[in-house]
Amino acid sequence: MAMSKEDNRIKGPLKWFNLRWWARSLHLYPFWVTFKYFLRVPQAELYHPLHDEHSAYPDIAPRYRGLLGMDMDSCIGCRKCERVCPNKTIIMEEREINGKKFRFPAYFAGRCLKCGLCEEVCPAFSIRHTDQFEDAGYWREELYYSPERMHQMFRVHIQPKIDAGLAHRAIPDKRRHPEEHKKYLELEEKAKAKA
Repeated sequence: MAMSKEDNRIKGPLKWFNLRWWARSLHLYPFWVTFKYFLRVPQAELYHPLHDEHSAYPDIAPRYRGLLGMDMDSCIGCRKCERVCPNKTIIMEEREINGKKFRFPAYFAGRCLKCGLCEEVCPAFSIRHTDQFEDAGYWREELYYSPERMHQMFRVHIQPKIDAGLAHRAIPDKRRHPEEHKKYLELEEKAKAKA
């Protein structure tokens, strides 16, 4: 007696049994892995900026481009950083120092590409990228860096590297600090004479 093709097929609820069994067994393994790691103690050292005594600041590459810092003592207000910025992130603001008005850069960190062009064109080496990577905020106003705030970033993140000899110092502005500018030029001449 010959059997037709229809008689060889599994009929009823057992028709998809093999497929369902494989699907169920494959879903249990991811749940087991998740459950296993859920019960472990985390091995990573967490960094929290407000609790410096309980957390370790992560190692950052020396050429990392973080938030911008600016030395107000050496900025000459040439506007090169403003002109070269591709996103027009940097704007110049006027500040009055000793009765005279000077221009200093300010920028909006939310639009900054961190391309480093502003740092490359600065003739006085006053604007630099810091190793500060926390550039998030709850409000847009927190992402705006005024000249004073940029100067604070420079003092906290760049000045210790200059003091330790890990970074070059900025050229002082001769209009506001003529004696420091002369000292800088003398040091440059001594370095050239040695070479």
